[in-house]
Amino acid sequence: MSTLVGLGDLLEDEVVPSAGQDIVALYREPYGPVHSCSAAGLRGMALEEFGPVSEPVPYRGRRGIITYWPVATREQTVVCGSLRQWRLALELDFEPAWVAFSASPVELRWRAGGRRRRWCPDFVARTADGAREVLVLKPPGKESLPAVRLEVLQVVARAAGWRVRQVSEPSGLRGRNLGWLAGYRFPAGDEDGRGRALLETFREPTGLRAGVAASGLDELTGLDLAYRMLWQRRLLFDFAQPLLPDAVAWTA
Repeated sequence: MSTLVGLGDLLEDEVVPSAGQDIVALYREPYGPVHSCSAAGLRGMALEEFGPVSEPVPYRGRRGIITYWPVATREQTVVCGSLRQWRLALELDFEPAWVAFSASPVELRWRAGGRRRRWCPDFVARTADGAREVLVLKPPGKESLPAVRLEVLQVVARAAGWRVRQVSEPSGLRGRNLGWLAGYRFPAGDEDGRGRALLETFREPTGLRAGVAASGLDELTGLDLAYRMLWQRRLLFDFAQPLLPDAVAWTA
């Protein structure tokens, strides 16, 4: 029986190019053509501001759902090629530890075992302290990437000055809470005056609906504003609890 080796996979005896000299990186600047460079040529490049090398294309039978995600804090739309990428984009958009990110902005190509390989890491992000990270989703049910992909990525990361982070997308209750809050990630109307009144009522932990009532705002307007303030982290709550209208929140 013959064994098919998928694009980007290696057999056990295949060797990863050393020092990144045989690894080629493809990237595309915004509204520009695709460029190629060595792994070292990626150092200092703001890939988190670029789009995907090639946008995912919908087709019959495609497993991943394509999502165009407008980022809350930047004039940027991140193109996610799967629901797993979209869920991680929610986390990156919500967490202040990351200030910019893009999905699949670089494609890595190399030869091994007489075959050409290619692979796109899931995200490149810039942290609040100015570091650049490449984030890759762990395969479902696994604790790590396949060893060869991880080794290729580490070779590139050393040459480019990146940090490598293997992550899981938010799931369960945290994923549901983030998905709900994401619908309130953009400001709406004049929030300053009403926001101050609402914050006053949450100086002590208070249920959302009770706090809105104490602020004098009508329930629909007040809850809408409270959810926006939760996304902005002006209000905090326990992510281990469902984000219901009576969930307890407090000022940051």
